[in-house]
Amino acid sequence: MDMNSLIRVVETHADGLAERWVQRLRKEPDLDHYLREPEGELREHVRAAYEEIGVYLDQPDHEVIAEHFRDTGRRRCRQGVPLREAVRAVQLARSVLWQYVLEQGIFDSTSNLYQALNLFRQVVAFFDRAVLYTVDGYGEKD
Repeated sequence: MDMNSLIRVVETHADGLAERWVQRLRKEPDLDHYLREPEGELREHVRAAYEEIGVYLDQPDHEVIAEHFRDTGRRRCRQGVPLREAVRAVQLARSVLWQYVLEQGIFDSTSNLYQALNLFRQVVAFFDRAVLYTVDGYGEKD
């Protein structure tokens, strides 16, 4: 499976990934403030990020992605969600995505393994930037 096909799989399964993420949030200790937010809002916000991951991988400095996560940081700050919880939620989104990719069982050859490592590197970079943008937004004054 090539990289574009894999990205399409992730983007087309954004709803399921968002649901998995909400389930992981519920199991995670010390996310009390985060879990007070409406579940539908949380699910929709992370679903949008999963749907846009292909845009990021093609254009790492895409402003829509940056604004998505800055908005996340601003919103969580206004809601009184501690910054560490907002960052942990982004980390969980990465973990859910990568677990899903591994479950697809497509990395069964050397060339697929190379693609997996490349994808992993890009996914980590995406979510590292997401954390930075979230922190930036959290620190902004309205």
